Amino acid sequence: MFLCRYETEDGVRLGARLDGDRVVDLTSMIEELGVGAPGDPAAEFIRAGQAALDAASELLTRAPEELVVPLEGLRLLPPFRPVKVRNFSVYEGHIRNAVRAAIELRAGRVAADLADRLGIARPPRAWYRRPLYYKGNHASVIGPDAEIVRPSYTEQLDYELELAVVIGRPGRDLDAATALDHVFGYTLLNDVSARDVLTGELLSRMGPAKGKDFDTGNVIGPWLATRDEVPDPRALNGEVRVNGRRRATCTTSDMRYSVEQMLVEASRGETLVQGELIGTGCCTWGSGLELKTFLQPGDLVELSLGRLGTLRNRVAAT
Repeated sequence: MFLCRYETEDGVRLGARLDGDRVVDLTSMIEELGVGAPGDPAAEFIRAGQAALDAASELLTRAPEELVVPLEGLRLLPPFRPVKVRNFSVYEGHIRNAVRAAIELRAGRVAADLADRLGIARPPRAWYRRPLYYKGNHASVIGPDAEIVRPSYTEQLDYELELAVVIGRPGRDLDAATALDHVFGYTLLNDVSARDVLTGELLSRMGPAKGKDFDTGNVIGPWLATRDEVPDPRALNGEVRVNGRRRATCTTSDMRYSVEQMLVEASRGETLVQGELIGTGCCTWGSGLELKTFLQPGDLVELSLGRLGTLRNRVAAT
């Protein structure tokens, strides 16, 4: 099932894709689904879990025509509102490419070649021991077609194509064999970055700050796909387009760590909560930095990943 949220004159609605160009309004079915009167229908749906999914699947087979709306023209919102955000980085190719590009931009190609020979572009040793992540800002999340506002302090605004995991069932100290039981589904994430700022922050060894943390810096959507729609999260092919031209292709098969391993690490001594968003990191070649090219006001960036759809956003100046 592919879920979305959209805005109408009557408020925010929860929809499920019926076919390629139609959506069934599930909000009106909330009472029948037995999940109660929602504050945010997507949050209530996730909280209800498998019972809501089973009931919704049955209802989709007999949805009244008055609840079926064309997808075209809908103002899509983020498919859900994350209550927490964390982001892993599990693609060695992306890290190597990004470090080399950052060195070349600052010091030239000779310096980048030297860094390659010295192994400087490799991830640190700790990265090979376990999956690592940083905490993101759940308040900066926007959805499809919303403007990405470039912060005034950066000249190197960048996109990142990522698969993101959505937690549906709380859990702590998970084991790999059952970790996926806590996953509600998956969505596409554009983890927007201010590269010139981020590079300096990473050199400080304090981790990302304003290089990642700004309004409109996390873009998700257009769909929240339930777990059954993505049977193998390491078998998704992605594509990046800017202003209609293909910039790159990538694949989640390059992950060094599996989704299960990431969930095990994230849950060590800490409870994963319903509605938590966990990014798996930028795919290899899924960023502009790797190509040494960045976004400008007016650019249209389109990220696609498997059956998760295409996430489109235009860049605006501050």
